[in-house]
Amino acid sequence: MTRSGETLVGREAIRNVLSSMIQAKAQLHSRVVRAETVGDVAQLYTDFEGTAVDSSGKTTPIHQPAIEVLRRHPAGDWKLIMGDPNGRG
Repeated sequence: MTRSGETLVGREAIRNVLSSMIQAKAQLHSRVVRAETVGDVAQLYTDFEGTAVDSSGKTTPIHQPAIEVLRRHPAGDWKLIMGDPNGRG
């Protein structure tokens, strides 16, 4: 989901968001503050903190209190199936 509430679906949409983050020289650190698991589904409460460079060249802070939902696959790895970077803000 975007800050405006738009739902993005698919790799291409996610690739575009990540591309804009790379262009903004975003530097993020994440910390899972809570995790709830039911079977093969987990909901994470993750704090993202960092910086990005805006269009004027100014470094701006980033704080995103996210909610992410993951599914465990048969090999044991977890994959993101849904995320809201501002889900707790």
